[in-house]
Amino acid sequence: MAIGRQWLCRLVLTVHRRNGGQLQELDTNLRLLDPSLRLDSLDLAEIMVAIERETGQSPFDLAVPPRTWEDVLRMVESK
Repeated sequence: MAIGRQWLCRLVLTVHRRNGGQLQELDTNLRLLDPSLRLDSLDLAEIMVAIERETGQSPFDLAVPPRTWEDVLRMVESK
């Protein structure tokens, strides 16, 4: 599986839609728990575990923890 922007956006939007959201695209400049994403801390944990399984690294293990989805994307794309 190719890990990159499309993969990350699909992952986040899948959880978003499960929670009743209707966004068609992920604005990666949004903060991780931006209210428009309809994600809570458990949803975020689920997404981070999926990322760790695919990349072998948790985004929260970085020297500077991610604040936005763009931060996460940079880590994912570096793998």
